[in-house]
Formats: sequence, C-alpha cells, structure tokens
Amino acid sequence: MNTAVEINPPLTAGVAREPAGPAAPIHSRRAGRTAALLVAVLFFAYLSNLRFVYTGDTAATRYVPFSILLDGRLDVDRWIGSYLGPYQAGTVPWGVYFAVQARGHWMPTYPILTPLVVTPLYIPAALWIKHKGGEPSDDEMRFYAESMEKFSAALLTALSVGVLYLGLRRMAAPRASLAIALIYGLASPTWNISSQVLWQHALTELSLALLLWALLRDADDARGAFWIGLALALALANKPTNGVLLLPVLIYLVWRKRAHLLPFFAPMVVLGGLAFAYNLYYFHSLLGGYNEAATTRGYGSWGAVFKGNVFTGAAGLLVSPSRGALWYIPWLVFAVWGAARLWKENRWPSPWTPRLLLMGAVLYFLVFAKMVRWYAGYSFGPRYLTDLMPLAALCLVPLWPVLQRRKAVAAVFALTVALAFGVQVLGVYYYPNGGWNDRPVSVDVQPARLWDWSDPQILRTLKAGPAPTRLSRHLRGEHGLD
Repeated sequence: MNTAVEINPPLTAGVAREPAGPAAPIHSRRAGRTAALLVAVLFFAYLSNLRFVYTGDTAATRYVPFSILLDGRLDVDRWIGSYLGPYQAGTVPWGVYFAVQARGHWMPTYPILTPLVVTPLYIPAALWIKHKGGEPSDDEMRFYAESMEKFSAALLTALSVGVLYLGLRRMAAPRASLAIALIYGLASPTWNISSQVLWQHALTELSLALLLWALLRDADDARGAFWIGLALALALANKPTNGVLLLPVLIYLVWRKRAHLLPFFAPMVVLGGLAFAYNLYYFHSLLGGYNEAATTRGYGSWGAVFKGNVFTGAAGLLVSPSRGALWYIPWLVFAVWGAARLWKENRWPSPWTPRLLLMGAVLYFLVFAKMVRWYAGYSFGPRYLTDLMPLAALCLVPLWPVLQRRKAVAAVFALTVALAFGVQVLGVYYYPNGGWNDRPVSVDVQPARLWDWSDPQILRTLKAGPAPTRLSRHLRGEHGLD
C-alpha cells in the first residue's frame, strides 16, 4: 500500500512564499467525495451504540434549541425543572452548576455558541413536539432532547473528520490522509467524548480542523484570511480557554495578514461581539456564567478552578491509570515524536505557524493540568485533552515516511492505534457500566482513586460488559431512565 507523503509543491517553495493556490490533485472532486463519505460513515459509527451517554454538564445546553424554536427564548426555564430536584434537595454535594440564575431566568452555564450552531438540526424534532404536545418534564420529552443532543454531537464530530481529511491532503497522499483521519475519528476521545454529548469539544474540534485546512490552503488573499479568521472566531467564541491554545498563532497571524485585516477580523468581531454582548447582558461578565458555576461547585471564583498542582495534574493526564493518555490514547507517544519533526520541517508557508500551534498546545495542556479537577469529573479517560486531537493527528503526517521505511516501528504504531481503538469501543459501548466514577466513592470526593492501579477505569468497564441501549424500550414508548 503506497502511503508516501505527497507534498504540495507550493508549500515547499520557501519560507517567505505563500501557496499560490489550491492544487487540482488535492482539492479534486475525488477528495471531496472521500471527505463526504468519511463524514457519512463516521456519523453512523458515532450513532451505532444507539444510546445517550448521560452527563449533567449539558442538562441545560441540550434544551436551548428547543427553547429558541418553540418559545422564542434563550433561557431554559420551562425545560430543566426535572433536573433541579436532586440539587435543590441537597442530595448532591453542590448546587445547580449546569445552569445559573441570570436576570430572573435559568440560563445555561456554558457558552451559547454550540447550541446556537445546532439549532437548525432541531427543527424537525421541534415541529414534531409541537404537534404531539406534552410537558417539557415528561420522560418522552427528555428522550427527544437527549436523542437530538446525540445526533447533533455526532454530526459536528463527523464533519470535523471530513474537514481534517481535506486539510491533511495538503500535506500527505490520499491513503495517508485517510488513515490519519480515521485514527483521529475512531482511535481518540473524538469518538467517545465529542461525538456522544454536546460538550464544547465537538465544535472546538471542528473549528480547529477548519483552521488547519484554512492555513494549509491559504493563498495569502482575502478569501484565505476570512476562512482563517472564521475558524479562530468559532474556536474562541465557543470556549474561552481555547484562547490559550490559539493566542500565540493569532498574534502572529495578525502580522502575517496585515494586508487583509478586514476579512481576517470580520468573523472575530461579529462572533466575538455577539458572545461578549450575550455574556455581559445576562451575566455582567465577559466569561459568562463560569464564575457562578465555579461558586456553586465550591471554588469561590472561576480563577480558583486553576489552583491545582500543575505537576500532579500533568502526571495524571499522562500516566494515571484511570485518566492517563498513555493508556487511553497510546499513539500520542508517536504524535510527540511527529511534533518534533514538524517543528524542524519547512512544509508550511512559514515554519512559525505550526511551531506556534505546538507552543499553544503545550500551554493548553499545562493550563488544564493546573485545574483542581484536571480529571474532568465523571468522564471516561482524559476528556480535557480531546480538543488537542486535530493537532495530534497533524503531527502524525511527518512521521508517516518513517513508518513506511521502518516496519518494526510501524508495527508498534499499529499496536498503539489498535489499543486506542479498543479503549474507545469501551467508552462508547460499555461506559458507564461498572460505575467507576461513583463507586465505591465519588471520584470528586476521593480523587486519589485515579491512581489506584488495582482498579483502573478501563479494566472495570471492560469487566462490566456492554451497556444497554434502551432503544427497544423507547420504541415501545417506555421512556423512563431506570
């Protein structure tokens, strides 16, 4: 199988020169068809577990599109009553954190961009609910909301795989690009995290895939500047901490795009202005509802969330038995090797573009390592590293020729990918069976369990067996969650 790296000639012309434009062999109809097929196949793969992997984090977010379409409002007052009981009764050791009171309404804690982006997908479901009637607190309504959340997350994530593939084709041959895109889509937390629930990871990964595509096809014109600006705007408006990842390259690109600053900044001004206006109007803070949520969770302020020990967090994210990337995404070892090669190589119009992205990735990792709850609460694996997966996939490209020449190295790499894929299967089809996060005691109460080598999350989840889909019950009209 020929997977030789195929460099686009304009990208090898020199440091100071930008690509002259998209090359026909790279942006051909065939590449577009392959990307579309990838999106379709991965979309159905992401839905194939036929169930919703519940998290309280998105209990308000999943209802925003319904509130917009059926009530013409952004608040979720009418929709989240059934979720509030345990928190208000004191049976949960903290208050309501997924929504906060603002201007007399329950507003989602997390940024509004993701639910706004997926709102058009909810139109058929909203029309059906309007026709059928029923109360928002009904179990049937909860089933519709969770189904639409799963559908939306799966589609956003599948789109990120297709866009990433088109970006990789600017650097690698078709088969290499396809293989790396599949590793990203099926052998990383992209599958068990981004595609299953409407956390902010799905849109962040899509925006970063779009950024890589835009940077690699950029012809130093107004159109290229717009696409780069749009990708940056989506990422920054979707999640404030993405600024840590993107600030180094953003500052550099301001200088690089000084001839096209209007199209470059236009998306950021529009999306950023709307996001800031929303945050200031409802929360009187540029950070939105994060401060209130942090107070509810016992931190006192959002800044206190990042008062953990960075060395403990870094070690935990890398090697702890129940969150360490070494066990959940072992091929990242090769991505680090590829990052070193990417730093040295001169395949981009400017070598500082990938270097600054890599610097931003390191800063991003350290910020999340500094979090008190670096382990991301109730989740499967190192959830906070999910956003870095498009960059990790990019780092495999310069390593591909080495894997072709050195069969032993290729065999080890294939083993790490197979192991990562197997772990993702557990996260998608088995988790949360075994109840590792809350038994024998909540990981939030006793985070030392993350270092218990006798009871790692992966092993307990495997032993517990596949989780039920409950689909047959739903089809019979039995929508209860028990």
